[in-house]
Amino acid sequence: MKKVLSLIAIMTLALTVLESCGPARYTQSGTNLSSVQEFAFIEPYAYMVLYGDDGKGYYNDNDSRRAAQLITSIIESERFPFSDVIPADYDGDNSDIRKWVTNFDENSASRADRLRVPKSLKTLVKNSGHRYGLVIYSYGYTQTVQGYQTEKLEKAASRVIDKAIESLTGISGLTNPSKNYYVSDPYGNLMYCAVVDVEEDRVVNFVREVPTFASHPLESPNVSELLHKLLKDFIR
Repeated sequence: MKKVLSLIAIMTLALTVLESCGPARYTQSGTNLSSVQEFAFIEPYAYMVLYGDDGKGYYNDNDSRRAAQLITSIIESERFPFSDVIPADYDGDNSDIRKWVTNFDENSASRADRLRVPKSLKTLVKNSGHRYGLVIYSYGYTQTVQGYQTEKLEKAASRVIDKAIESLTGISGLTNPSKNYYVSDPYGNLMYCAVVDVEEDRVVNFVREVPTFASHPLESPNVSELLHKLLKDFIR
């Protein structure tokens, strides 16, 4: 799954999600999750992007696996009412769950009750013997030192050139039409958590958590802090 990603598109998405959006939480009215003894804990899915020295972003399979494993290990060491992790073949039989979670966006909380539960997710939860299943999705990115310096230089040069052209011709944003001269953080991370009720076939709880400051997706203290905010309603 070596997929090259557009630098402008992905960094714009990262900035929009990580900086413009605040936390979003949704719980289906009438659902008392605090009374649930145990949730089926589905293996987390992580999508990690690495920006290389060339400034281009690439999906990084190794970092994605590490991020998912780190989330799992932190959860297993905490006092959450979750079952043992239930493996999910996201690139095979459970690819519909992967497609489902990676389509979560900043508006999902307001329409979470209309999200259709993937067939594979319902099957995993039912086979576990539980009514409620919980799945976590993490999106994050990192940059190499050289890549970060390249971005800083490109943004600075673009700003200087645009200002010069504007002063001479009155035309603004010629080299950077979006006028996005802001240099992104060298890394970032956000997480989603969705709880499904397989008896009623619906999402009953949905949370998106964005860190207040830049959070490294592969460093345990950062991931732990974000997870505790994400899952604060389940800590017992």
